Amino acid sequence: MMIFCNSEGIEVAADATLADALASYLEASEGPTPKGLAVACNGEVVPHPLWSQRHLAEGDRLDLFSAVAGG
Repeated sequence: MMIFCNSEGIEVAADATLADALASYLEASEGPTPKGLAVACNGEVVPHPLWSQRHLAEGDRLDLFSAVAGG
């Protein structure tokens, strides 16, 4: 099925979880995995402990954010 991660379409399995989709997206990006990663699914922030429990649906939109320290 097709979902969108940071506005980029990616194909994932029909039974994919948020954790599965993130692993696929980050592997394909070939960059380092950002530290302090937060994810929103369809505008709702999903706590990290729930990533492997949150199943995705066709057309879901994921937004990835990295925490930045500073003042």
